[in-house]
Amino acid sequence: MLKTRLLVGGCAAILAGPVWAQSSVSLYGSIDVGVDFVSNTQGKHLIQESAGKRQPDRWGLLIKEGLGGGNTAFARLESGFSSTTGAQINPTSFFNREAYVGLSNDRWGSLSFGNINDYIYQYVGRLNNSIPGISSFYTPGNLDGLANTHALNNAVKYETVSFHGIQAGVMDAFGNQAGNFSAGRQYSVGAQYLGGPVKFGVAYTMSHNRTADVFGTFSLGSLLGQPLKQGTMFNASRYSTLAAGGSVKIGDFTPHLTYSGVKLENNKGAATLNNYQAGVNVNLGGKGFYFLGLSWDHSLFQGLTINQYNLFLTDYLSKSTQVYAGVGLQRASGNGARAAQFGYQPSTSGSQTVARIGVNHMF
Repeated sequence: MLKTRLLVGGCAAILAGPVWAQSSVSLYGSIDVGVDFVSNTQGKHLIQESAGKRQPDRWGLLIKEGLGGGNTAFARLESGFSSTTGAQINPTSFFNREAYVGLSNDRWGSLSFGNINDYIYQYVGRLNNSIPGISSFYTPGNLDGLANTHALNNAVKYETVSFHGIQAGVMDAFGNQAGNFSAGRQYSVGAQYLGGPVKFGVAYTMSHNRTADVFGTFSLGSLLGQPLKQGTMFNASRYSTLAAGGSVKIGDFTPHLTYSGVKLENNKGAATLNNYQAGVNVNLGGKGFYFLGLSWDHSLFQGLTINQYNLFLTDYLSKSTQVYAGVGLQRASGNGARAAQFGYQPSTSGSQTVARIGVNHMF
């Protein structure tokens, strides 16, 4: 991500209060627009213009102030929007992606407070089939949270410094309900290794009293005794996700593997969604062409089997601008199976193809 760095002056004084010589504000963001073709969405073909399918449309401010002695104060405010309509992604929350403040030390790590993405997204999300790719390459319904759709409110996060490429962290999000500490509580732990050509991440997130769009993703009429229909969410008393992924750069080739397991529980029992992803990114030379080969996503849930095959090509016109094209073919099997790629309405059959061409500019 290319960031526009603003030296702190009069504007920063308004944003951050007193100005110190080591203070800075970085303005950054991404705008992505393209045209989609969907073979079957609720029984019909669809051609549409849509935003944020390569990178989510967003803008943000990263504020830092050096305090001396290896200490830094920092804050981030990030808002998602749709470039095709100008509307906020979440109309009830302006800084709907992240909003936090914290302190860091170059020996002991960092402590932050606010609305923060969990470690499933931070440590594993960058390693799956959608990077590089388009959002429909994520696992069904993004129930595992590899895409940034579920930040933790009221969170306290501690993260170590990187030691020889190894970093770890723990996060707790308070439910804020009087008399019941566990109600609505969430927590996340994770670790990652970034060592030259090798990247690896593992994370676990547990949420109490969280919902999941099981019907919209799998068209199941009921789960664990709860009747489901369009617009009715599954209420999980415990919603846990374990994810791990890795990649290694070998010349122009970067093969990668990701696993995620989502466990939904209530007083009737538990149901588990298992996702397996594999792919390879290939540098085709020139200014930086990348070809995402025949990447594969294999998912298993309640007797349903979902396979998806993806192809992606991008041309980096510069460090901040790219044009791209991608296609995903999903095939679902099992009793009443309907294909439904992430971000699109389900098919009326077990197959769905999504193709997209677009332009993405980051600043």
